[in-house]
Amino acid sequence: MESLWILAVLALLAVCAVVLLTLLYRFATRKRLSRRCWVLAIVALLPIAGVVGNSILNANTEYNPRDASVMRIAGRYSNGEAWLILKEDGSYSSRNLDGLGSGNWSHFDWNLTFSGSSLQQPRWVIRRGEPAILPYYSGADGSDGLVLIKQ
Repeated sequence: MESLWILAVLALLAVCAVVLLTLLYRFATRKRLSRRCWVLAIVALLPIAGVVGNSILNANTEYNPRDASVMRIAGRYSNGEAWLILKEDGSYSSRNLDGLGSGNWSHFDWNLTFSGSSLQQPRWVIRRGEPAILPYYSGADGSDGLVLIKQ
C-alpha cells in the first residue's frame, strides 16, 4: 500500500511539473499569462510545496538508527497526555495510547513488538537528535502520526 501511495505522489508531482514547464514556455514566448494560467500555476505549485515542506519537517528523523540496544531504547517516552515506559527487563506500561496497555516488549533493530498490542509496525527512531518512538509508524512518507519523545 505504501508503494502505491508513493507512486501516486510521484505521478502528481510529474503532472505538476509538466503543467509548470508548459506555463513557463508560454510565458517565455508570449511575455505574459492570463489570470487563469496564473491560478493554474499556483495550484500546480501547492503539491510541490507540500512535499518540500514535509521533507524539511522530517529531515532530521533517522528511521534506522544505529545502536538500537535495550539500554538505549528503554526509558520513559511521552507526548502530552500520552506516555510509554519501556523497562530494561522487557516490560512496558502506557497511558492514552490506542491499542497499547501493558505487557512485555522486545525489539529487532529499531522495530518494536509489544505483547497484547494491536499496534502495527511501532518503531524506535531518532528525531531531531532525540530518541523517540513512533507507535503508529507507517512509513517515511510523513504519515508517522504521534511521536513519543524520550524524557
